[in-house]
Amino acid sequence: MTARHHSASHVDNHFDNHVDNHVDNHIAATPAHSTPHPAAAPVALQHSSLVCPPEELVWRQRQAASLMATVASAVAGHTLNLLDHWQACLVLTDRDGVVLASYGHQQLLGNDATLLRPGARWREESLGHNAIAETLNAPRANRLARIALDAHDAECLKGLASASAALLAPASWSSRRGLTPGACEGCLGLICDPYRVRQYSLGMLGVLADDIEQRRLGEALGHDHHLLRLHLNRSQLDSPSAALLAVTPQGQVAAASRRGLQLLAAHLELSPSPDCAEHPADNDSCATRDDLHLLLGQPLARWQLDWAPLAQLDDAECLTLTQHPHFTGYALCGVLPRPRIQARAPATHPTDERTAPLATQAAACHPSLARLHHGDAGWARVCELLARLVNARLPLLLQGETGVGKEEVVKALHQASHRAHQPLVAINCAALPDELVEAELFGYRRGAFTGADPAGREGRLIEANGGRLFLDEIGDMPLHVQARLLRVLQEREVTPLGGGKPQRVDFELVAATHQPLSELVKAGHFRADLYYRLCGASIALPPLRDRQDLAGLSHALLTRLCREQQRELPRITPDFLNRLMQHDWPGNVRELDNVLRLALALCDGPVLEPCHVMLAGDCLASQNDCPASENEIAHQPSQPTGLPSLHDLSSAEELQSALDALGGNVSRLARELGISRTTLYKRLGAA
Repeated sequence: MTARHHSASHVDNHFDNHVDNHVDNHIAATPAHSTPHPAAAPVALQHSSLVCPPEELVWRQRQAASLMATVASAVAGHTLNLLDHWQACLVLTDRDGVVLASYGHQQLLGNDATLLRPGARWREESLGHNAIAETLNAPRANRLARIALDAHDAECLKGLASASAALLAPASWSSRRGLTPGACEGCLGLICDPYRVRQYSLGMLGVLADDIEQRRLGEALGHDHHLLRLHLNRSQLDSPSAALLAVTPQGQVAAASRRGLQLLAAHLELSPSPDCAEHPADNDSCATRDDLHLLLGQPLARWQLDWAPLAQLDDAECLTLTQHPHFTGYALCGVLPRPRIQARAPATHPTDERTAPLATQAAACHPSLARLHHGDAGWARVCELLARLVNARLPLLLQGETGVGKEEVVKALHQASHRAHQPLVAINCAALPDELVEAELFGYRRGAFTGADPAGREGRLIEANGGRLFLDEIGDMPLHVQARLLRVLQEREVTPLGGGKPQRVDFELVAATHQPLSELVKAGHFRADLYYRLCGASIALPPLRDRQDLAGLSHALLTRLCREQQRELPRITPDFLNRLMQHDWPGNVRELDNVLRLALALCDGPVLEPCHVMLAGDCLASQNDCPASENEIAHQPSQPTGLPSLHDLSSAEELQSALDALGGNVSRLARELGISRTTLYKRLGAA
């Protein structure tokens, strides 16, 4: 990195770097206009050589399926809005310069729009000088590149700017494989009008590349490593500007993000790597160092970081590093997740020999799917199956009791799919009146029925075009609507009420119900042809009472609730968990979520006790207060000499004086009086 006298300012510059600073740094480091090659001449496009064959594209997309899913998840939301506003196009290429996916304004090149679609080749030998080719020629040295105006060789790119950022796999260390330097996985390219986007395009790409590389590090090592984040600003711990370290359970650094490597190297007074020496302005070129063996595989104690308290931090907790000789700011360490989900080996049977290789392959789950299960074997199999079907283009039917988590499964499935950046449209068929179901699903033209919107309305099926449609409680759909839905699924065309030209639609379909559809088919209440159309794959979701991961699920829900409420996570006692496990949970996960929300509302201390669990049928007014926790007792001030007996207190003034003497501990005063806190509050308010 830098010499010792530069280390402090260098670390501060990168350790607390907001997006705007990131943009400014790279604008200063990169010229607005690159000089074209001396012998540059306009390149006539030969589309036959610019687009790879379909079978080759399918193979490349399969090889990069994991990277594509990560990029789609990172691009969704604000970045897509920026692309629409700028009328720019973002393309993802593999390390050979072949476009795998594109986002945003794909008509930017007019008749040459094929160059922005999957299969297009952007290497210099195919398209001439451009930012993507420059980056891929030397991804370590030219991680960020920007070519503007007439510096392009291809005529269709004249007057446009192309910016690019290399996506490098995380360098990692393991006790079995040793050191694995990070290789180039692909490239992000932005094609845009330079006067509309100006110089900020390169800064956005740098931040986006950092975000993607951090996600890749978490996906690769987050299953069996702690993820330690360091930043000067507590609110920026989850941002791409944070330093991210993957740490083994023994406290060794197994991998680090770009900023993590910079931070570790600066505090060891390491000199800059050759890449940094050649490109001193491009601080991000230090991502791949020749001296990684000095940083990875080393214990955190080498940087005078005590691993014991860090390993005990939860996702909602944060540690302030104010007394550390080198590090300042905040540290956040995620708890050690469960091992990566593996496919179960098939039972030994002579007829299974042909399918054994497929069945024993590891089904690596996307993080959104992995978060669904917390140690239960039944849910592990569900996640395993969903991981295999996520992009299979099969209609899915989810069956399970009310509140079992069908909607959460669909959201996770959508986030893990290649359509994550497209809309997810959810419709509760049971919540719509029979006369409005058709209008809601298929839309309508002006004057289609009395009370219709004069302008007409697009249906939800058209809204889901390109994305995923979730039909919840499909068993409650009226029979006459089932017939129209079946036709849409067969023809992939939607005709609105009132007539008009049919519109083509393309969406993935997921249906869910708590009713036994097969029984409804036998009874004549559900169309058999629609049932078999929906049931490409049927997945049964286990109810909560049959799950073995109640403790892990409760901890995850409490962590999320505490993060939403911006409060510290209370300590969960074994008695609290035992109280939960004694219940049969007819309302499943939805009921558990409500019980935990109420428990947090009733808990005014650092510990969750059994009395905080209020189940169906329990009455709040009849509950006795919880015994004081160990921490409460340890911090309770002793009662001053001369304080009247608590049982002799009657007036509100005396109660308030006693409460002040006890440091405002309402629970302790209520216990001493033998009354509930509700009664005590009423007496205190009677002054």
